[in-house]
Amino acid sequence: MSKKLKSLGKLFDQREKVFGVHVFGASEVNDDKFDHAVNILREYLDNDGDGKADSKRLVKSLKREKAVLTIFSDEDQLEEFIDKHERKFEKAQANFQDLLDFEIVTASDNSNKFDASLEEVFHLISDYGYSEVYPKKFGKKKDSVIGGLMNNARGGYFKKVPNNYPEEAYYTYDDKSCDYDCQITEYFYWGMTSVLGGQNAPGRLQQIQDEWRLNTPAKVEERDPELFDLLTNPKYSLPTVLPDGVI
Repeated sequence: MSKKLKSLGKLFDQREKVFGVHVFGASEVNDDKFDHAVNILREYLDNDGDGKADSKRLVKSLKREKAVLTIFSDEDQLEEFIDKHERKFEKAQANFQDLLDFEIVTASDNSNKFDASLEEVFHLISDYGYSEVYPKKFGKKKDSVIGGLMNNARGGYFKKVPNNYPEEAYYTYDDKSCDYDCQITEYFYWGMTSVLGGQNAPGRLQQIQDEWRLNTPAKVEERDPELFDLLTNPKYSLPTVLPDGVI
């Protein structure tokens, strides 16, 4: 760990490393939820559970890019923490992905809520891992394979979020603050978790259909077969089993 990142890490009461990738958690974050998020990261990176990272190149990229998962209790704490320690965050020159305590749903919660750690942890891995290791396939640009597939899913190329998507679009993320790079990140996540069966719980389609309509592996394979083939190609060491946070 660089000295600047180590100095930043000391501000957090909960710290863990997964194959050298850092996870920092504020003291207010529930211990079990922190451990759950750490396990989700571990399961994504070691999907076959043999104790070794499935892709050394992926882990090397995450470490090189200083990818860090930070966990806070809520948005207010996140903003206050960053404002208070802005200088140290800037000096660390790391790439952070935030996750909030209330978004994390563990198995013991007995809740039907979606576990957002599946999303935020995958964003960290896709942005600073897959997109860097395989830029022609997963790069966050329109001429990458996944960029082209996303354009098809949106019904065309839109540099900015359109006011209305074409009728045939099945990926219709409409957050205006999410730029083109961000749209690819979200598309990658929706596709991957759907292929792994993570979006097919009862009532889940109704919750997400304003953004994404292919919530099962069968729907992705039928409507977006090139994406399905890309995400199930063993060449890229993508996960084949949905993490559950239980190790």
